[in-house]
Amino acid sequence: MNIRNSFLVAASLLVFGSCTTHPGEPVRRGTLYNNESHVDSEGYTFFKQVHEKALFETQLAKHVRTTAASAEAQDLAGKVVEIYEPMAAELADFAAGFSVLLVDHGDQGFAVPHHFEADTLGAFDNAGYIAHVQHEQGAILEQFKRLSRNTVEDLQHYAEEKMPAVKELFAAAGGHEDHGAHH
Repeated sequence: MNIRNSFLVAASLLVFGSCTTHPGEPVRRGTLYNNESHVDSEGYTFFKQVHEKALFETQLAKHVRTTAASAEAQDLAGKVVEIYEPMAAELADFAAGFSVLLVDHGDQGFAVPHHFEADTLGAFDNAGYIAHVQHEQGAILEQFKRLSRNTVEDLQHYAEEKMPAVKELFAAAGGHEDHGAHH
């Protein structure tokens, strides 16, 4: 066997070796290293963005509940935790079925944005938090609307099931849907 054939055999083993599941690894290496999945780009974007936002918003809402925020902000934070804490875990399990890996860094991956920290007098920006929740709910709601038009029926059903709670939270934060707008 000459050097060229040896190189082709080594390259083939490398390529085919990356396509299998190795002992101790939960998924194929292509999924781990190349972001291969069994969902289209819109579904992938939905999983990544909504999961990340759900984790962040849950952690921020838990922080808000420990501050001197107004009753309105505390109530809104409670609703955020109630909706998104179980949804984040649910999304991770659901995405795994499509070979989309979602990572939860827990508390160590969360840092309170400086504009939500209490000032030197201990005051909290209630209006700023409520506006933030409204903005983020609008972005999450848009992802759910896109998912409801996806070609994968399981994703459509998931969007239809969860969208009413997201709409309710969006409305509680003062948002209203513009039914006549074209995006």
